[in-house]
Amino acid sequence: MKMPVPEPGVRPVVLREATPADAAAISALVCELTRCWIAPDCTPEGAARLLQMLAPEPTATRMADGFRYLVAQRGDELVGVTALRPPAHLFHLFVSESAQRQGLARRLWQTVQGWVAEANPTLPITVNASRHALAVYRNFGFEATAPEVSEHGIVSTPMLWRPKA
Repeated sequence: MKMPVPEPGVRPVVLREATPADAAAISALVCELTRCWIAPDCTPEGAARLLQMLAPEPTATRMADGFRYLVAQRGDELVGVTALRPPAHLFHLFVSESAQRQGLARRLWQTVQGWVAEANPTLPITVNASRHALAVYRNFGFEATAPEVSEHGIVSTPMLWRPKA
């Protein structure tokens, strides 16, 4: 697969595992995108609950509890993040609007696939997809396992990706 070539003068995007020092930047990016794309589909209480869960302190706590975070940086700017809740739940996959449609979500997803495969190559991966992310996840090979649900006012569709046999 041919990766898009950045425009001249645009710094390349670098992927690296996140540290607790990244929690505030991760939270800022995820909350910004959540307000735009996910919160409008939630109840007001659900949106508030979701944003509270995405704050810096809970993000750092998830890291301490064993979640693996991967960030994508362009220079000093955080442009993407993914998180894996072990053993095989895709907890986050967010790409800033300025970095979308450049293959970054796929790069982040493929890294998470690799993490899971290292532990168990036959393990399926789950995700709770927002309405706006359904097409992306389907493109990655996920299939819905149930209709859309609303839990505590937060709307998502449970999905599953199975490794090829």
